[in-house]
Amino acid sequence: MKTVVLAYHNIGCTGISVLLEQGFDIQAVFTHRDDPNENLWFDSVAEMAAAHNLQVFAPDNINHPLWVERIRRLQPDIIFSFYYRAMVGPEILAIPQKGCLNLHGSLLPKYRGRCPVNWVLVNGEEETLDYFLRQEMDTKNGQLRDR
Repeated sequence: MKTVVLAYHNIGCTGISVLLEQGFDIQAVFTHRDDPNENLWFDSVAEMAAAHNLQVFAPDNINHPLWVERIRRLQPDIIFSFYYRAMVGPEILAIPQKGCLNLHGSLLPKYRGRCPVNWVLVNGEEETLDYFLRQEMDTKNGQLRDR
């Protein structure tokens, strides 16, 4: 199955590894440029993807029309997002026939946004879980909806 992967951090590397092991045809990997001011203790999605001869892109804005068109031309059946730091817009969500799946690392809606596990720990929660969500646009109000 043709897929595009949006990924960052160790979770992104693990997601790509699992997809490759399961025989997914990864057309491209989209990640983020590493911030030189950030303490980078985790693995590089860009390096890992390049080691598997996958196309790697790090756009400043994945929702820019040029990137949307590039993803459209890849014709993915499904898009996976593993700890990707940006919200994906409706134009991208509409591309794959089988949808877009997003891995989120904590309870929703309580811990939306980036670094959810950090906030679970800061707030002293005793348990949490990961969600694998199908992302789509709510046709009634145009808002992103996870199910």
